[in-house]
Amino acid sequence: MLAYQNVDIDMILQVKDITYSLRELIGNDEVAEKYNKGTCLIFRLCPADYHRFHFVDDGICEKTNTIKGCYYSVNPVALDRIEKLFCENKREWSIFHSNNFGDILYVEVGATFVGSIVQTYVPGETIKRGDEKGYFKFGASTVILFFRENKVIIDGDILEQTQKGFETCVYMGEKIGVKRRNKSSFFYLRKF
Repeated sequence: MLAYQNVDIDMILQVKDITYSLRELIGNDEVAEKYNKGTCLIFRLCPADYHRFHFVDDGICEKTNTIKGCYYSVNPVALDRIEKLFCENKREWSIFHSNNFGDILYVEVGATFVGSIVQTYVPGETIKRGDEKGYFKFGASTVILFFRENKVIIDGDILEQTQKGFETCVYMGEKIGVKRRNKSSFFYLRKF
């Protein structure tokens, strides 16, 4: 995973000096604006990884919006060569109304050999943390989560690795940060 806090939604870092905007990624200016100065978590899945994705908290998820696109590889070499790759590939996004983290923007990005993104949740129904949201058919793919400003604090080691240009390997259920509530109260954020 890569993690960025206090993001400029018009200059989200893909890799090195290649950037894209959240508006381009989801095609919705009104939704994108709500996540300015928030936190962006990018989870890149390799072909050998588990390809199901899950909800990080209890709550309710809205319907999925689909954007047609290509199926470029999302490996680091491709990210370095194809400008705005995440905005070129097929993607789906939805707003998850989380009980503990506010509105989380989920974006699933297809990639090489990913023929489809399958959503298995039912929009508008109550979700429990860890429930499956969907899965990618075979191949590499990416899930990007956006949190609004001042909702989460990502662990320092993950932020440090990201600043150095390295992905951090994380597993489902592993602690990656905490909920920002007040100075003495935290809620653990667990990888989906």
